[in-house]
This record gives sequence, C-alpha cells and structure tokens, in this order.
Amino acid sequence: MNSLVVYNMVEKLKYKYMKLWWSTNKCFPALSGTFSLKEKFLKEKHMNKFLNDLFTHLKQCPKDENQQVAWRVTLWDMIKTFGHDSGFTEDEINGDFSKSLPLITHKFICNVKEFDNTISLDKMVQALRNVWIMNILQVLFNTKVEYTPSVFAYSMLYPYTDNYLDNTEISFQDKKYINERFKLRLEGKKIKCSNTHEETLFNLIEMIEDQYPRASYTKLYESLLCIHSAQCNSLTQHKVITSPYELDILGISTEKGGTSVLADAYLVNGKLSVAQADFVFAYGTLLQFCDDLQDTKDDLNNGHMTMFSETCGKWTLDNITNALLDFSFKIIDLDEGFTSDESYKMKGFLKKNLVFLIFEAISQNYNLYSKEYIKNIEKYYPFRMSYTRNLYKKIKNNYLRFKSMHGYTIDDVILIATNVD
Repeated sequence: MNSLVVYNMVEKLKYKYMKLWWSTNKCFPALSGTFSLKEKFLKEKHMNKFLNDLFTHLKQCPKDENQQVAWRVTLWDMIKTFGHDSGFTEDEINGDFSKSLPLITHKFICNVKEFDNTISLDKMVQALRNVWIMNILQVLFNTKVEYTPSVFAYSMLYPYTDNYLDNTEISFQDKKYINERFKLRLEGKKIKCSNTHEETLFNLIEMIEDQYPRASYTKLYESLLCIHSAQCNSLTQHKVITSPYELDILGISTEKGGTSVLADAYLVNGKLSVAQADFVFAYGTLLQFCDDLQDTKDDLNNGHMTMFSETCGKWTLDNITNALLDFSFKIIDLDEGFTSDESYKMKGFLKKNLVFLIFEAISQNYNLYSKEYIKNIEKYYPFRMSYTRNLYKKIKNNYLRFKSMHGYTIDDVILIATNVD
C-alpha cells in the first residue's frame, strides 16, 4: 500500500489539513447578518406554513398519471418559491444541477429498491446524500450533471461498509475478516463470495469496473483502497477509553473524510490533477468534521471517539465549533483546482449551506455549549434554536404519520414527485 501514488498523496494532504485545523481561529467568528426576534418569528411562521402546505400537497398526489404532471409542477413551484424566499436564488445554483437533481434522485431511489428492497430509509438517505455530493463535484469539474453506474455503486457502498463497521452488534473479528476480504476484491482479486453481504459488496465493485477499466484508471482504484483503509483505521475510535494523546483522533477523521470525497471525485471525473485532489480532500475533511459535530451525542453514547465527543463532558463545544467555522471558511475559499465561474458560484452555495449545517448541529447539541455562546450564535441564525430542535421532530412525525388520500405511502409519493422527465 505504501508504494501507491494516491496513498502517498493522501498522507501529505492529511497532515496539511491537520496542520490547517490546528491553525484555526478559536475566537468567536466574524459572522454577518443578524436576525431580530421579530424576524425569527416571521421566518418560523413561514416555515410552518410551507411544511403544512407541503405535506397537504403530498397527501393529495393523484392516481391519474396525467394529473400527476400538474401536481408535480405545483409541488416544485412551491419548493422553488420557498427556497427563493429563504435566500437561495436561481443565480446561486447551477442550472444543470437544479434541473437534473429531481430526475437523478428518482432514478437512484428506483435502483435502490430494485437492488435491495429491505434497505431502511435512513440508509437510503445517507446514500442519496453522497449521490448529491458527486453531482456537486460534476458542477465543479464543469461536466454534465448525470447519474452513472459508479455514482450508484459508490453511494450504495456506504450502507454496506461504513454503517457495517459502525454496527456495535458485530464483533471486531467479524469486521476484520470482512475488511480483509473486501480489500482483496478492491485490489482486483476475483474471490468467491462467502455470504450475501459480500455478494452485495462485490456486485457494487463490479459496476464500477464496468464503467472504469482497471488498466486505465489505476489511481481511481487506489483511491477506493485509501477510503477502505481509512474506514478500517476508524474502527479504533469505537468502544475505547483513551485520551487524544494515545490515539490520533484528528488524523483518523481527516483521513476518513478526505479519502471519501477524493474517491467521489475520481469516480466522477476518472482522473484528477494534484490541485483538484487537494480541494476535494479538504472538502471531504470538512464534511466529516461537520458530521462529527452533528453526531456528538450519538457518538458519546455509543463510545465512538471524535474530536467533539471527546471534548464534551470535559469542556464546552464553544471553541472547537469556532475552529470548525473558521476551518470551513478557509476550505471553501481555496482556489485549488476549480476556478471557473460555475465553480465559484457552487462554492458560494456550499459555503452558505455549510454555515446552516453547523448552526443546525449547534441547535441539536445546544446543552453542550455555554449559555453565553448559544445567546451570541443564535443572533446569526434565522430561527430560534428551540424551534429548530422541534422542527426536526415535526418533520419526522409528519413522515411517520403520513396518509395519502389515494393510498400511497410517503416513499411512493416521493418517487412520483421526482419522476421529472
């Protein structure tokens, strides 16, 4: 593994962005655009109306296919209007990206149900999120935003690898055995499947091989080996009681996040320049840190060590979150690899979304911060944090209690809604 070009590049990038993390500003960030309490109430009222109208419209999905066309137009107009009113204008979003996303979402959900109709919704959403990341990368590469076999295969590997490794009911020995055999398959070895789990993994790799011949895309397959290695290393974060001085928690998260999106980029573009690899690795690292902040409580309860779960309980998350905000601004402002007008537009869109993502993570973990910090940061968030916490519960309840007028399940309605030709 040490002789691999991509592996050596990953090692350099890992230490580059670990060093950048340590150089981040831990003081309260210089944010812009505060919201008064009156403005928050108005935005919350607007959000409540949108959600009520949205679920009412979803429940009215008609049986007749011709009527479904008009129903879809109304639905997407409703969503676009809400997005525009919320500050996301059409100028900020790549046209090819916004037009292709519903169709790609529809195709992916259909393919998932054909591939494995037992997969849970949360795993499907996790996989779909990676599909969208790959579509974002297509915009950055200035290529067609499309759905490919590799987009499906790599996104589906998440439920069968990362989540498998996170499963606390599976023994370390079983995980190690599966990992060793999966590595052989990633290296191109033709080995027989020993169970249905392996058969699924190997089938997904075969889809990638059909699109990208190994002989022509050696670095692509090296990148898959790198994310596999990073996932295996992340097992050391599970169910251990140790200190950050005994285990490189920062390095593990940096490598796992960076290699994940690095593989995304290779599977989107086939080949990368050094500058392009640099940016996508940094972006992947940033997304991993945001995920780790979001999952702080779950990781703490499950005994998974991250920078955030190790911090809480001993200190507040105030300073480390300031560092994350500063880190995110520095990453998105990087010019490495992607300097077209569409790339800058997409980076601006990503920056706005990342700030909202971090704000939402703060609201879900509000009791891990000082009261003063919450009071200060809440000024820059369009909703009260108490409202945001209840908002997720409301959306989940609406989903679980969904009853269509014509007998559709919520999954059926989503498929119909995204069936845009």
